[in-house]
Amino acid sequence: MKKTGLWIAGIVAVIALAVGIIVPVVTKGKSDGREAKIAEQVWQLSQKRPEGFTVDISTMEEPAEGIAVAYEATQGSLSQEALTTVVTHALEHDGYVGGWLDEESGLYYFDSTKLFPEDKIEEALEFARENGQTAIYIISTGEEIRVEAARAAA
Repeated sequence: MKKTGLWIAGIVAVIALAVGIIVPVVTKGKSDGREAKIAEQVWQLSQKRPEGFTVDISTMEEPAEGIAVAYEATQGSLSQEALTTVVTHALEHDGYVGGWLDEESGLYYFDSTKLFPEDKIEEALEFARENGQTAIYIISTGEEIRVEAARAAA
């Protein structure tokens, strides 16, 4: 009797999975290749926009406004190879990736980015401080605000 009950439970689970009642659990760290595909799209965007960008990786559209602040976890991502890690972090967090050229060093950085509404500048600055960032970027105006300069002005 126990074997029959287990067999029926297994059949029910398979049917439920097939019709979408149960969502399969994906083990963290396993990839279906999605991250690599998105990373390639972001890489292509960086080639077209070497001056910098912020992109919603679910739509590959660039927001017209917001305050972009990078996460510390992806700081120092300087290559196409590191971009997959940035994309994975973005998928697990806010879904935005930024890229920008540091003209002083000549290095191109990629970051998983949090986007704040433009009327939340203090919150954006606090997040930047918590994440060890030197600046935030206001998308609509193209203005960079240095975190320490903002602290001194307050």
